[in-house]
Amino acid sequence: MVDVGVERGVVVPACLDGSGVDENALADDATHVRAWQELTVAQNLVRATGDAPGLGLEVGSRIPLRTYSVLGFALLASPTLREAAAVGLRYLELTFAMVGIHLQEDGNEVRLILDDGLVPPPVRHFFVEREIANIRAILDTIVGRPFTPLRLDLRFPRPDESAPYEVFDDVPIAFGAPRNAIVTLAAVLEQSLPQADQHTMQVCERECRLLLARRTDTGFAVRVRELLMQWPDGIPDMGAVAAALHLSTRTLHRRLAVEDTSYRRLVDAARHARAVEMLSDLGLGVDQIAIRLGYADAAAFIRAFRRWTGATPGAYRTRSIRDLSRTHA
Repeated sequence: MVDVGVERGVVVPACLDGSGVDENALADDATHVRAWQELTVAQNLVRATGDAPGLGLEVGSRIPLRTYSVLGFALLASPTLREAAAVGLRYLELTFAMVGIHLQEDGNEVRLILDDGLVPPPVRHFFVEREIANIRAILDTIVGRPFTPLRLDLRFPRPDESAPYEVFDDVPIAFGAPRNAIVTLAAVLEQSLPQADQHTMQVCERECRLLLARRTDTGFAVRVRELLMQWPDGIPDMGAVAAALHLSTRTLHRRLAVEDTSYRRLVDAARHARAVEMLSDLGLGVDQIAIRLGYADAAAFIRAFRRWTGATPGAYRTRSIRDLSRTHA
């Protein structure tokens, strides 16, 4: 959004105004941007550009499948388009979608409906455009060729300036429709995908479940989990975390028990998540990762990783590199 704003003459501070996002954080992949912050930036962009038609299309087309990391791999490895749709909708919270999305089958047609009812009116047009362009880019990638739906249904009226919609020149667009939807033939859902790999999909789905659990958990355990994920040197013992939270070890244990979890369980989840992140760093060997995660030796780490994912760290890294290369191709 900021890149598109700058290209249209909107300076970075104006794009980020009121969002609480620091300009220096834009280049940091580890930065966590909350939904309200993203919404603020979108509102700034729409206001500064006069809600230009096609603004959302331009932003959405720049979000490639690889941006979604493990969810992107799960979509790519799905056996059919139907199963890819099911995975995408199941883990919708791991995407950037700001509108509600659900699938509706009606006879020979199927509609991917984009519900903008909970989006503030000033940015509904923008977010509907953005999600449509992003969904089409994702479909192009996982299908392996340009995906052409039967038509697009859009709730907003036909704009005076229709040039931005020429990217859909092969797709009929029904403006002023009762709902926003990407419409295609139901039979398309049964289409086999070229990079289908059942094992990879299952492994990636497990990772998605973990990410979703980390994102949706609430309460005291979240503070502990964040400390474990951000701890600069390995995985700390329970006493160190308790001290960082200004608690006794006994109190920390009791508070976690109230939330039906334990320090050991949180450490296991943190090791899993950090291991997946570290494996993306080709400069780190399995022995080094094992040491950083506090394992006695590489063998203990490999056993734990196989329990989490069903694969060895080496096999997981190889598949990830292979799948990423395919996505780039």
